[in-house]
Amino acid sequence: MITIFSYQRKEMLTNLVIELEKHNPIIIDDGSYFKLESSNFHQFEHGGKENFYKLWQFAFSKAQQSNDDFFMFLPSDFSNIDLYRIYDYYNQLRHEPFVCNIINDNRKSCWGSYHPIKHNSELNRVFFTDCGFFCNRLALEKIDFYIKEVPKSRFNRTNISSGVGQYLTYIFNKKNVKIFTPISSLAFHGEHESLMHPEERIKTPLISI
Repeated sequence: MITIFSYQRKEMLTNLVIELEKHNPIIIDDGSYFKLESSNFHQFEHGGKENFYKLWQFAFSKAQQSNDDFFMFLPSDFSNIDLYRIYDYYNQLRHEPFVCNIINDNRKSCWGSYHPIKHNSELNRVFFTDCGFFCNRLALEKIDFYIKEVPKSRFNRTNISSGVGQYLTYIFNKKNVKIFTPISSLAFHGEHESLMHPEERIKTPLISI
């Protein structure tokens, strides 16, 4: 199952859906000005980063209802998804609970002080994830297919993210789900403005390498 999170990037989203159309991706949209004519397009009232966790709750409920073992979660501004390598890594890792980030943006750590550990010539073991990754069913079962509400007090601070990646990092590590990052990215993510977190992304761009 492939899930795409979308907001106000019609051209990028359309191109990504076309790229992945054989896989019938599910689109979860945060109240964009447009709709896509697809039974897999689910549009919510715009909630912004404060309510992004709700879109993930919906995504995880769809995952739980499925019979799939492979799950991939993508923002709509990813492109050129390397499914061949993704499925290869999935087959390598799927026998235990795992998450694998899709892009390597050159961060060594995030939401913690642990640094990468070499797993093999193509993957590093890391201790953080963001909102673009693939995993197996065992990983989502470990967290009960659930992400809790992000406390509203978080957003009293400026330049703060949605909290989804930070919480998933915390809960996957707590539940002993192994997290990996590829040595070279499995998708393209360019230097364009973030719609959710613009000021922080200027300071810390998430550009695939």
